[in-house]
Amino acid sequence: MHAYKDAIRRTGGAYVLYPGEKPLTKRGFHEIIPGLGAFPLRPSKRDSGVGELKAFILEVLDHFVNRASQREKMAFRTFDIHKDPPDSKNQIREALPETFHSNRGLLPDETFVLVGYYHSEEHYEWIKQNKLYNFRMGTGAGSLVLDKESVNAKYLLLHTKGEKVSEALWRIVSSGLSVFSKEDMIKKGYPHPSQDHYLLIQLEPVMDPEFQGLSWDFRSLSGYSPGRASAFPFTSSLAELMRHKIR
Repeated sequence: MHAYKDAIRRTGGAYVLYPGEKPLTKRGFHEIIPGLGAFPLRPSKRDSGVGELKAFILEVLDHFVNRASQREKMAFRTFDIHKDPPDSKNQIREALPETFHSNRGLLPDETFVLVGYYHSEEHYEWIKQNKLYNFRMGTGAGSLVLDKESVNAKYLLLHTKGEKVSEALWRIVSSGLSVFSKEDMIKKGYPHPSQDHYLLIQLEPVMDPEFQGLSWDFRSLSGYSPGRASAFPFTSSLAELMRHKIR
């Protein structure tokens, strides 16, 4: 049954009918399908086994009505992953943290990195001391664009004026962005706040050994803009970042 289930594309389960006595169903995870099973059918007027098979089929039909099932989500993810050929640019053969515990979802092309600018050593000392980084709010130049990638970013790479590469990689540990007023920033000791409000994220140093001793050529990333716009925040994927690493 494992061979049938794995060999036939988009199969949710494999079940056999056999001349026996004991029915058997095994769930692949938590729901009735995907799964494997065997149903005995016997030539009998009273105990043919058809009742157990009918109950199973009705349970499967009821399961398909549930559009919020795990199977439904798994089917969509499988379709979404395989609908297009793999992008040749997303081949990463570099050492990355193992995908377990807090890094379980570390898929390089689906893990995003914010690239931000710090204005001075005083500003960077404030970042390190408070483990916070601030973005401008609003629609003006240099404000953070709140798209899916930036909101869900897991890392922050910082750089400053005159740098060509950066090794200042931080992990973002906040579950979202916080809004701080100018007065809040003054209380936090922020040097020379000029905006009425800021967006802040919480940080912690990156301790993964795979990232230690590395620098990144952030100017070669697709979202980077030269000139005055070099200070504007943008988002990259971890896959793209690792293609521009410097040992």
